[in-house]
Amino acid sequence: MFVYESKVKVRYVETDQMGVVHHSNYAQYYELARTECFEACSGMSYETMEAEGIMLPILELQSKYLKPALYNQVLTIKSIVKELPTVRLNVEYEIYNEQKELINVGKTTLVFVDKHTRRPCHPPESFMKNVRQYF
Repeated sequence: MFVYESKVKVRYVETDQMGVVHHSNYAQYYELARTECFEACSGMSYETMEAEGIMLPILELQSKYLKPALYNQVLTIKSIVKELPTVRLNVEYEIYNEQKELINVGKTTLVFVDKHTRRPCHPPESFMKNVRQYF
């Protein structure tokens, strides 16, 4: 299992008139956290993987809102990868406010796809050699 923590400060543009983060921004928070987690776990950036001919589109996204995130708060996003990636990469998220209250949980499923054929494939060995140590 691999767990990684990211921080993000809520910007005004991400909120509604009540100062509450609009639900559409959580997908971006997940992506920010997942990208940092991906690099920390594998030692490889999305850019490098794409240069090797592999893309990682989202297959599924789930999000449950427990409490509102507010303007100017610094949120902590935990990205949790519980199983060794195969053709799919499942990432769970827990978002906490500054009071360490759990305010959101989510999950994304991504699929490794060959850039040229656009067909599902296994992750490259250059990715897997670093990731295996956590599972």
